[in-house]
Amino acid sequence: MSVSISLSWLGKDEYFLMLFMKLTKEEELSSYEYSYLLSCAITFLKEYSKDKRTSTNFEFSYFIILKYSLKTNDYTPLFDLSTNFGFYPISQYIIDNKLISQNNLQSFLIDNQLERFKYQDITETFEQNKFRKEMISTEEQDNSYIAPTSFGKSSLIIDVIENLNLNKIAIIVPTKSLLTQTYRMVSQAFTKEKVIFHDEMYDNEDEFIAVFTQERALRLLKNYAIFFDALIIDEAHNLFDSSSRSILLSRLIRKNKIRNTNSKVFYFSPLITDSNNLQTDDRQEIYERKIELNIKEPDIFEYRLDGNSYLYNRFLNDFYPIGEQGTFLDYILRNKCNKNFLYLRTPKKVEELTFMLSEELHYAENDELKALSKILSKNVHDDFYCVDYVKKGLLYLHGKLPDLVKEYLEYKFKTINELKYIVANSVILEGVNLPVDNLYIMNTFSLKGKELTNLIGRVNRLNEVFSGSEHSLNKLIPKVHFVNTEHFNRKNSNMSKKIELLKSRFFPDEIKNPTLKSYDFEKHEEFIENTTSIEGRLKEEKVLNRATEIKEREEFLVNLSHIPENKFRAAFIEAGLFSVYRNPDAVIELIRERKDRLVSLGNWSEIDVITKVFHVFIEDLDDEFLELSVARLKNEKARNFYNAFVNNMHMFTLKEHINSIVKYFYSIKDKKSGREFYIGPSYGEVAKDTGNANTSGRLVYLNLSNKSQKELVNLALVKLKIESDFVSYTLNQYVSLLEELELITEDEYNKFIYGTSTKRNTEFTKLGLTGSLIHKLENDKQLQNIEIDHLGHVKANTEFKDYLLRQDDLMQFEVNKYLPI
Repeated sequence: MSVSISLSWLGKDEYFLMLFMKLTKEEELSSYEYSYLLSCAITFLKEYSKDKRTSTNFEFSYFIILKYSLKTNDYTPLFDLSTNFGFYPISQYIIDNKLISQNNLQSFLIDNQLERFKYQDITETFEQNKFRKEMISTEEQDNSYIAPTSFGKSSLIIDVIENLNLNKIAIIVPTKSLLTQTYRMVSQAFTKEKVIFHDEMYDNEDEFIAVFTQERALRLLKNYAIFFDALIIDEAHNLFDSSSRSILLSRLIRKNKIRNTNSKVFYFSPLITDSNNLQTDDRQEIYERKIELNIKEPDIFEYRLDGNSYLYNRFLNDFYPIGEQGTFLDYILRNKCNKNFLYLRTPKKVEELTFMLSEELHYAENDELKALSKILSKNVHDDFYCVDYVKKGLLYLHGKLPDLVKEYLEYKFKTINELKYIVANSVILEGVNLPVDNLYIMNTFSLKGKELTNLIGRVNRLNEVFSGSEHSLNKLIPKVHFVNTEHFNRKNSNMSKKIELLKSRFFPDEIKNPTLKSYDFEKHEEFIENTTSIEGRLKEEKVLNRATEIKEREEFLVNLSHIPENKFRAAFIEAGLFSVYRNPDAVIELIRERKDRLVSLGNWSEIDVITKVFHVFIEDLDDEFLELSVARLKNEKARNFYNAFVNNMHMFTLKEHINSIVKYFYSIKDKKSGREFYIGPSYGEVAKDTGNANTSGRLVYLNLSNKSQKELVNLALVKLKIESDFVSYTLNQYVSLLEELELITEDEYNKFIYGTSTKRNTEFTKLGLTGSLIHKLENDKQLQNIEIDHLGHVKANTEFKDYLLRQDDLMQFEVNKYLPI
């Protein structure tokens, strides 16, 4: 009996439907009714035992038994299921908390069995234990570990490294937050190994462990004598995307494999359906370990525009009415838990929702919240929105906040119990483990089945279920609310179709990266051949042409860039500048011709670095630019702004830099005319006729004349992040290429990138410390009390530790984030 027939048959049984609805809604049932449902669960478990491919049989049975045990406090069925089907953390929890009565012999036998699945301080599931052992002992070259969030990925990475017995190992992470987090973890685990997390920290070592982004790893591979013996790819599903960083990741894997055909690759992800889709060439065979059974089964609610809410049952794809709930804010507050995460997509909407929620909350009389408010006021700004919000137990995060502010607020949300609400977007989805026990999804744009599953997986991580300060098996049923509003979603908002994606846990991989073997070029060709829509054909041709260009360009970089006559073009592409121009090949030739002529100018050494970028890459290229952010540097005022901005990045404290930008805003606001300010699509409110196709008619400007002081301050935080990212990810690439082309000196490069040419100070900057913090430590004569030893580990003496304890909380956080002392 297949699961589809079984559920189809049960779905016609009115009695079962009535009982299943009552069970799902956690209503009271009689002993006979529970017996009936448990009998159904046993029947489906028997079917699963016959054919383990029918995982929905198990999920259905587990749902019934889990709901029953939590409602009735009769944990015997849940204990039996967990013990027999490998959910051993549940079994151990039930024993440890004496939730069932056992005779001594039974306790001894089961405890003895569970002992084999204890690892470090946790009890593993059967699949988790099996695949961990397979991953650390594998001799295969390419391996993947696919598991839901919180299934021990980080500790497994450490175990894999310990057992590799290889010399040059690189962990590749997608974000700066994960970079520092992973560096700390690796540095503490491997105290006698060389550990680096910046390409310039490499000093010709034969053995090292590197924690890199793909950009830093590729910069190291510019030295053709270097290769990695093993690559560990974190969040490997990013390979499927079409973004430039996804292309860089596949380039890294391919380049390394060519240099070292025996290199190993380990892929880690919660979101991959078929690991073969990760292949970059025909020779790869990826050995997959996938945890199929999820120990958590969320309750999914939908709040609709009419004020009514419904509980979704994915097994029957049905919505059960709960009742009228008032406004959406009433609903959020009525269904709050201890730690609530409200998800929205865009930064501006995140801030709007936080303001609306703050109006409904009262100030909490809590010393920790008051202290946090003072720290934010002192170090960020008095008018930063969160200075007031945190006193109500509320904060917000998005990718347009400065990194230090974002990471500090994440840390405080984890450590201050009275911070009850966090409003955020996808910025917190990769690698940041927050204690969330309630999720409100306010917008589903761009969220497909996998993304929804990953988002939901952030609620009640397993360590919080089994060993957290408020551990409880009830956390195995996370609360997830889809909240329809026209303001935060769309007109006639209806998320039911999105919710129905969750009826299955199987979602095909979407391969958008044309450098992967599984990318389907033929689908574009077939669409172009068969469509009758001219507009559709042109759009598809554009996609195909771009994919073909990327494929050809990457083939050139991977296979031909080492040839001497190709090195100039390769350097230009590797700097990420190919997509900036309409006709990049012509621009490359122009730059090749002009670079020698410019260096021969008598005053070249006296010109500042940004002006050199302008003369080499931008001057006289009026119609060539695709990116407005770069084209802006044709304007001398823009170049002057960035010269000041880069200097301030290295010298100013966060608050000083914000005040500097606010002052700049006022210089525009106080003009009699021309008070529109370019901010970009995330915060733009007005359009302006600029004569540029990239901006004319688009809402990418702000009229600063109608902005209050508080609004200007918070826009300054956004501006600071936007421009910091432009400097880090675009302008620095130009400067790096200038150095590679020997158009600037090493001192010029270091001063621009790191703010100093002093070698000792650049070492700390490469670790991640801000220039202002380094200046403070230098002024306080504390740099002499910390050192980076020959293995890349940071050490501090007692004097520095005592000094740090006297500093405020934000400075302690910043130091401890980078320096595991």
